[in-house]
Amino acid sequence: MKQHALFAYGTLQLPEITERIIGRTLPGDAAWLDGYRCGLVARANFPGITAAPHCRVPGTLLYGVTQAELEHLDRYEGELYRRVRTEVRLSEQDSLIQCWVYVIAAWAQARVTDTPWTIEWYRQQGMKGRLTYRY
Repeated sequence: MKQHALFAYGTLQLPEITERIIGRTLPGDAAWLDGYRCGLVARANFPGITAAPHCRVPGTLLYGVTQAELEHLDRYEGELYRRVRTEVRLSEQDSLIQCWVYVIAAWAQARVTDTPWTIEWYRQQGMKGRLTYRY
């Protein structure tokens, strides 16, 4: 069974979110994605990323994601996001690692604000309003 890597920069970094969506937590390492910026999505409590030269998005590279789990995650992310192939780094010395990432859909890019999004902020908000996916 083929397994995938997924770069998570938002709610998917939280073990309780992946546990609820796919039924388990995923191992991961701190990583970053170059060439994108991350911001709070307008009228929401979750982030989105858009292409931006000279920017870097911190996150977590999650390992061992099955194809079926990717399909569950696709439904969770919904029409606002598109899963695309990219490359991330674990450290300055590491080579690029191929993985998937969810980027904001082209029609919604204007909704990504300049307001930073962090896991700490999300937890303080009580994680309200994002986990609506039912499988």
